[in-house]
Amino acid sequence: MNTASNLSRADPTDLDALRETLAASDPDGKLNPIGMSRIEIGPEALDVLIETVSELTRSERVVLVADATPAYRDGEDLKERVARTLSKSFELERAVIGADRDELHADGEAVAEVEEVIDGAGCIVSVGSGTITDLCKMASRNRGDVPFVAVQSAGSVNGFSDDFSVLLKGGAKRTVPSRYPDALLIDLAVLAEAPYEMNAAGFGDTLATFTAPADWYLAYLMGMGDYHQAPITLLLEQAHELLDKAAALQGREPEALYKLAHVLTLSGLACGAAGSTAPGSGVEHLVSHLLDMSAFQLHRPFAFHGAQVGVATVPVSAAWEALLSGLDPAKIDPDDCFPKPDELEPVVREAFAEIDPSGEVGEECWSDYSKKIERWKGCRPQFEDFLENWPRYKGELTEMVVPPERLGNALKESGAPARFGELNPPIPKDTAFWALKNCHLMRNRFTLADLLFFIGWWDDGFVEKLFDRARVVGGGL
Repeated sequence: MNTASNLSRADPTDLDALRETLAASDPDGKLNPIGMSRIEIGPEALDVLIETVSELTRSERVVLVADATPAYRDGEDLKERVARTLSKSFELERAVIGADRDELHADGEAVAEVEEVIDGAGCIVSVGSGTITDLCKMASRNRGDVPFVAVQSAGSVNGFSDDFSVLLKGGAKRTVPSRYPDALLIDLAVLAEAPYEMNAAGFGDTLATFTAPADWYLAYLMGMGDYHQAPITLLLEQAHELLDKAAALQGREPEALYKLAHVLTLSGLACGAAGSTAPGSGVEHLVSHLLDMSAFQLHRPFAFHGAQVGVATVPVSAAWEALLSGLDPAKIDPDDCFPKPDELEPVVREAFAEIDPSGEVGEECWSDYSKKIERWKGCRPQFEDFLENWPRYKGELTEMVVPPERLGNALKESGAPARFGELNPPIPKDTAFWALKNCHLMRNRFTLADLLFFIGWWDDGFVEKLFDRARVVGGGL
């Protein structure tokens, strides 16, 4: 098999082989190392917990960190099972994070709470969601890289296997460098007993594979970022196989859960290797982040992040469809596509004043978005090249995006929410519209929404048409 074939069939549990194949696909050494020592995915993955902790811990003191959400394996409380197992071999301390909160969020306060309980620990073991894992990744890094074993409680997101954490800062969602878990244990018996909507959220998160890489490549073409094919090759073929198993996920079929765990783990590793979440996070993730930001500011409960991502992929795919079928470079005047910062600052601040009249969120978002505008000013040569060579780039981008029909059908087949109104809790129509229309104003990373905004397409009428297109295929509002 050639390097690309080896990479497309990669097994995330064979880290040595994966590192070797990534190195062969990266002769210039642009990819980042994968800083994990062990990944176990299987029906008895928990059986290696003691062995794994013993190999990593700096002392006998082990801290079990969890949230208050219940999780089970074979009908038994998962956290109690893990605690009982660890207490036989180590001096175990337990900490429940966010016990005094109505809802746990990954923010500075929660990171500090984890840091306090792990101070002086020989090893951290987390049991729970992507949120508790993100908190432990950040706290471990801040406390001198305390060895960290993550026990995954559901197939809900791809963030268990990367070295980033998503935190609330100034009311805005920010993806920040943290660290990898040293080891990740994914017990399929645990995933099989997780609430189905959590695994369905993980399936939704994987659908970003069919929109986000195009955003990443587009940013590269515009001179607004780097790009490397290997992280996409690592993920794409197996993600398509999961897409074909959407109906089997709803039946909790073991093979489908195994593939879900593999693809989510590969997605996290792809982001870590790229040094950016861009391989798995584009416009669809921005929409989810804005929905979370709105819920936080308005004191509403959060829907699952991955479920929001999945629902958002359908109108986002429709946006790609609109660009690929409708762009006529002859009708684009580059002089009109480079707005001045002082023209955009009030646009950003007004957009986020809708959820935060105090201006704190608008200030945080403008502080990041303004950097994108400054960089964009220097990218006119790349933009003009993009227009001049549109037939070539159109073909390349078309190959990277799955049509909205396929995504909408897969969501329905899997039993996952396909419309914003089907999320739990349902997203009001005006909130979903606000999130999609303003998602490009949140951060520094360039995406399709930025391009469509700069060429004058991204307005209320255009966004409404995206929701209409999504509705036809079973998605949308």
